[in-house]
Amino acid sequence: MSHPVLVVADIHGNLEALKAVLKDAAGLYEDIWVLGDIAGYGPDPGPCLDMLWRRKALMVAGNHDRAACSQVGIEDFNPEARAAVELHRIALSADQRDVLAALPEMLVRRSITLVHGRPDNPIWGYVLSDSAAAGVLRTAETSLTLSGHSHLVNLWAYDPNLGARSRPVAYDEEYSYSGVPHLANPGSVGQSRDGDVSARYLIVNPDRKTLLFRRCDWRRKATRRKMMMRGYPASLIDRMAPAG
Repeated sequence: MSHPVLVVADIHGNLEALKAVLKDAAGLYEDIWVLGDIAGYGPDPGPCLDMLWRRKALMVAGNHDRAACSQVGIEDFNPEARAAVELHRIALSADQRDVLAALPEMLVRRSITLVHGRPDNPIWGYVLSDSAAAGVLRTAETSLTLSGHSHLVNLWAYDPNLGARSRPVAYDEEYSYSGVPHLANPGSVGQSRDGDVSARYLIVNPDRKTLLFRRCDWRRKATRRKMMMRGYPASLIDRMAPAG
């Protein structure tokens, strides 16, 4: 029997995008895995966390989650990110901050590693190149590593002789991750950074060892309106929810 999983990353308080993903993916999954950064940037970190908690989502921590519950400092964040963290520290309830503070940095489920960054640097580490992917996959103890943080959709396969090779990704096309270790990034639900403002997500089928990358539209005007009303920086609003 197949037990597919909805994998999301970098929601960043974008409730409209999260709702759109859950609606778009309806019927395609049984469980939800979250690769960190529920908080940060967007206007609704608390409602996003509550929605995932009610659905019994499996979650790992991201750097913005740690910052929102004051477990890490924000001196190295850019000004817009710092402003959002300060707003989130006020907006989140004590219980919500406790939930974020208790999130693990990494989990393994069904021979799949879940991490925000990368296993050797779970909170802050980026995977942006073939060499970085090779560093992860060379020592991978699971058949698939799922990573977020970069907000970019990626898929790498590892060959002991050739290293990590990037596999081109097409949406709604199924990929196998059997045979050799793979690393996949579903992209960001709440703040894409590749010029396409769609919300991104991934359907993983651990029984069949397949991946399905997907995207959907979301209500940008509603997110912009909330951010303007709540005093978020204009540059962050334009980045988080571009007009149009």
